[in-house]
Amino acid sequence: METFIPVKGERNMNPKEKRMKRQVFKLAIVMTVIMVIFTMAGCRRDSGLSRPANELIVIQSSDAVSMDPHRSNDSHSARAWMQIYDGLVTLDPDMNVVPALAREWTLIDDYTWQFTLNQGVRFHNGDEMKASDVKFTFDRHTDPAMAAPASFMLTTVRETRVIDDYTVQIITSQPSASLIFNLTHPGMGILSERAVREAGDNYATNPVGTGPFRFVEWVRNQRVVLERYNDYFQGPPSIERVVIRIIPEGATAMAELMAGSADMVFEVSTQFADQFRPGSGMTLEHFSTFSLMYLSFDMREEPFNDVRVRRAINYAIDNQALITMAWSGFGQQLRGPLPPFVNGVNDTLTGYPFDLERARALMAEAGHSNGFSSTLFISDSDIHGRIGTVLQAQLREIGINLTLQILEWGAFLERTAQGVPMFVLSWFTVTADADNGMYALFHSNSHGSRGNRSFYTNNEVDRLLDAGRAEFNVPVRMNMYQRAQEIILDEAPWGFLAATEYLVGRSNRVRGFVPMPTTFFKFYGYSLE
Repeated sequence: METFIPVKGERNMNPKEKRMKRQVFKLAIVMTVIMVIFTMAGCRRDSGLSRPANELIVIQSSDAVSMDPHRSNDSHSARAWMQIYDGLVTLDPDMNVVPALAREWTLIDDYTWQFTLNQGVRFHNGDEMKASDVKFTFDRHTDPAMAAPASFMLTTVRETRVIDDYTVQIITSQPSASLIFNLTHPGMGILSERAVREAGDNYATNPVGTGPFRFVEWVRNQRVVLERYNDYFQGPPSIERVVIRIIPEGATAMAELMAGSADMVFEVSTQFADQFRPGSGMTLEHFSTFSLMYLSFDMREEPFNDVRVRRAINYAIDNQALITMAWSGFGQQLRGPLPPFVNGVNDTLTGYPFDLERARALMAEAGHSNGFSSTLFISDSDIHGRIGTVLQAQLREIGINLTLQILEWGAFLERTAQGVPMFVLSWFTVTADADNGMYALFHSNSHGSRGNRSFYTNNEVDRLLDAGRAEFNVPVRMNMYQRAQEIILDEAPWGFLAATEYLVGRSNRVRGFVPMPTTFFKFYGYSLE
């Protein structure tokens, strides 16, 4: 829905004057919020009630969905998972697979991966992490009854076998070249079998991992609180306490950072980029990532089951104008279903150029000369609001009248998994590998919450994605993914919007920040001045 703010004295104004006055009114509200926060911050300091010096406060726009990594597959939950859990392996800043809970691994044959675990690693409940916990974790993750949203990365896993307390094998049903990359995903953290069994249905709010920070509390839509785990197997972290605060409004988040009430803001609204000036005490970290933003269609329903309509929408989107207005220019046009730099991206694709004449011709050919009305679902984040407003204006040029339906993040994910006419969402290829960026989003096995919310189905794409998972010959494997991208671009299950840069605002007192193209950050190496 469109937001309406009534302003006194509007009755005799023309529409242009009304819009201008509403904009001024909105700006006044934002400035008032900022002034109040500055005043509150000053009161806290003056009264001697300032927060602990070794507490890291970070802000994100939406709440986590679950602290159980088998219950969701979203980036806001993963920010907490990265602190609470460790996986067998992880990615370093150069996107190399490196040891984590497993100190070494080997491919015994095309079907058998063997991992040797670090000894003496302890869960937050004091239990030693052993191979039986690894088996329990992957058995649970692949259990059909669990229906874990990220289980698409483990579909080739046939069995997890305990060799001894510190040796575990993962047996696949077919050769699986992508498995080692998929195990770096934040949702592949190893769980304590005893903790999960004891907590039962309450485990999602009582997580236990081996990570550098242990869970303290989760107040829905307000904060997640973590504290230093002194027995962490790599040594205790420098920071004593982490608070992840939930603030959807970009202006409020920035005001908190400027006032010193927060140390970091993830997903900084690009409209505030010019606030990070020398002498401000803040730094804007912006860098290319494996992220993209797309407009999805429910391909099961009219009129989006017609490829001509989907292509028309792509031609009607002025990507450069969208990137300028929504991201202040921090991005580039998405030319296919993968962002740049991902292993396997097809660099020869050119995407859909802005061409209103061609878009209108396709709409007429599809029998929609007069357009149609539909609903665009977006979350309650600032960026989704800006994108939705721009798309609403651009698609009106070919007769498509969009109503914006705004939902809270968790409700948005749940609703879009069931199928909605159109929605906007981002995807992070967090393993740096094409399998993660394509299987979840385009394989017919991944319909719904696993990622394929377009309900796209193509037998040849399925075949190529399955074959790519099994192929150890790198050039052959990459060619399979590149061919799949050509088919997907042609069939247009998405509006291909933008490959975006990621913006993190941080206080200059935060040390140890390292840009990660995956946009997943572990606070273990951070310190505070």
